[in-house]
Amino acid sequence: MNAIQLLEELKGMITYDKSSILLVHGKLKPAAQVVMQGPIFSLDSEVEHIPNESISTLHEVLTFFKLAYVSKTVVMENSSDASFEHGQEVMRISIAQDNDVAIRLRDLFTDVSNNHTAIGHLLGYPSTAVEAFLTAQMLEWGDYPKSTEHVSEKNMRLLGHRLSRKNWEEEVNYLETSGEYLKSISPKIYGYITREE
Repeated sequence: MNAIQLLEELKGMITYDKSSILLVHGKLKPAAQVVMQGPIFSLDSEVEHIPNESISTLHEVLTFFKLAYVSKTVVMENSSDASFEHGQEVMRISIAQDNDVAIRLRDLFTDVSNNHTAIGHLLGYPSTAVEAFLTAQMLEWGDYPKSTEHVSEKNMRLLGHRLSRKNWEEEVNYLETSGEYLKSISPKIYGYITREE
């Protein structure tokens, strides 16, 4: 099985995160922050860890793609629903072409609320979208287009960040290139994340 097939079959990671890894590999995205999750467990039982096989597979994929990564594993607990208090082991993985960028991304994510702008730039989001995030210049979700003259409806579904009111048309143009690349390297991942819901 090749690295792309291994990534496609990897358990515990959402497909959007898998696509982010492929975009970093293809140098269409400078860095990515992805998550791998273990099984949900009851808080009155032992922690259920992310399977070693999944961690090994991810390492094999990232090594094959020659990507640098650093990770941090935590146990998230949810006790807001007394009828089912549960936990889940979560591995947060910062990925980039080189180790310094991966480490910088990991460090920025330790204080997300104060590092939105730096994180947005490091993840390769358009500068105007990053600057508009959480301001009056941010475009409302309801105003997002389904497609544009330059970006197909399918490729618009790859959008993973907020847009600005003023520059959204330019901010989405890269999605067409990203979509065509994903479709060429993994039709399975592309098809899953661009399907109509």
